[in-house]
Amino acid sequence: MEKDKELELLKKFKAQSGWSYDRLSKEIGIHHQTIQGWFTGKYKPGNMARNLIRSFLEKQKRRSI
Repeated sequence: MEKDKELELLKKFKAQSGWSYDRLSKEIGIHHQTIQGWFTGKYKPGNMARNLIRSFLEKQKRRSI
């Protein structure tokens, strides 16, 4: 995946699911303020965070099948 692809997919998931930053943070394992920073462009996820996002999105995809 491209570097920002995970973040764009996470933004899409949040918009479609209506999940809060707090819920996302608990599921992904990243502080909610960090996730908010990603969404506002203040920060970009590093390699470890992108792996966590990817794992989370894959898990959600399996749940919806």
